[in-house]
Amino acid sequence: MQLLERLEMMHVGIFHFNLWNPLRNESLFDGLSNLRTLNLSKNLLSNLGGGDTLPPGVLQQLSALENLNLEDCDLSDIHPGAFTGVKSLQVLILRNNKLEQLPVTLFQKLIQITTIDLNGNFLTAFERDNFLSNRQLKVLLLSNNKLTRFDQSAFKPIYSSLLSIDVSMNPISCNCDLSWLMNWLSRSLILQNSKKTICASDSLEPLQNQHLINFDPKDFCSIDIVPILLPSLAIICLILIVGITYHNRWQLRYKLFLVKLAAIGYKEMRDARDHNDYEFDLNVIFYDDDEDWIREHLQPAMAERLPQFQRNVFGDDELVLGMYYLDAVDYVVSHSYKTVVILSRAAVRDRWFILKFRTAMDHVSDTGTEFVVVIFREDISDDEMPFLVRLFLSDGRPYIYWTDDVRGQEYFFKELTKHLTINLRTNDRLPVE
Repeated sequence: MQLLERLEMMHVGIFHFNLWNPLRNESLFDGLSNLRTLNLSKNLLSNLGGGDTLPPGVLQQLSALENLNLEDCDLSDIHPGAFTGVKSLQVLILRNNKLEQLPVTLFQKLIQITTIDLNGNFLTAFERDNFLSNRQLKVLLLSNNKLTRFDQSAFKPIYSSLLSIDVSMNPISCNCDLSWLMNWLSRSLILQNSKKTICASDSLEPLQNQHLINFDPKDFCSIDIVPILLPSLAIICLILIVGITYHNRWQLRYKLFLVKLAAIGYKEMRDARDHNDYEFDLNVIFYDDDEDWIREHLQPAMAERLPQFQRNVFGDDELVLGMYYLDAVDYVVSHSYKTVVILSRAAVRDRWFILKFRTAMDHVSDTGTEFVVVIFREDISDDEMPFLVRLFLSDGRPYIYWTDDVRGQEYFFKELTKHLTINLRTNDRLPVE
């Protein structure tokens, strides 16, 4: 028995319980290590192992088996490891059974298989990895099933080996998803029974009930350039994004810092000293032409809103006597709790006024305290704006605009009062507006 190479058991009334003894874990074919051909066709092998499966142990010892015929055996399900051990199998016949779906790993161990016959079953589709290990497969017979579509990924592993295929008498839906198969058939793959391979009624209208072999994708399907262009476009976009991100890295950091400020805010740092710690409460620097506005609007408002400010210096006439002019300006600026600078068109054109403004700015930098408030009496165009003023604004220092509107003036004095009652420490980490 051990030397037996061919065994024909066709239509001999074998049942599943004759092949496998689950109590003793024994197979009918144990010891047939030289068997090359086994024909079990036309036997009732359904329900093998008690679960519509072919137990893996049945064929485990048939390592030399090359041909296995299980035609017309009433198989509706097969165990995923049924063909484990038959590593030399080349021809597998499973035609005329009741198979509706194949386990993904069913053919995994059949690395030598060249022919698979699945004609006459109820298969509807193949999984992606059904033929993953069958690199030697040359003939695939799938006629008279229920196949409507063919997944390209399922057949990709056997592109280079498969020579012929039979998909006749299947309700094939001939549409553009089948273009890959038609291209394969036009190059190297032979279509068996082409006259019986007909497009189903749900195919593209001109192809309904026509021969599959007459389907030319060029006549019906435009070239899908998306898979071709998408990778290149993605690479180009990635390069552009990296380039733009690098070029704008500082702006992006600035925006991220703003987001951080918006999310968690920042803590204002106030100067611990109040106006009583200074020799002067308020120092107002203005041009001579703006004196009437000072006397009419600013002084009355300060007297009403800040009555505690009694030691005020309004203009050059109230500077400390006995000093040189610029020394006196510097002394008052450095000894004042708050300094207010009134800007007008005439003021920004005056050299001495700009020197006083520079003195105030220098003390802001030296002390790290925002004690200077700028008031724009009128709108000054960019062309007239001195560099020092633009520098002050670019650093985010406090400023407000005067308006002729009565309601606007009420808001103006509220803002000015708020600025004059506290001194904040400068925060150079805070982004400017």
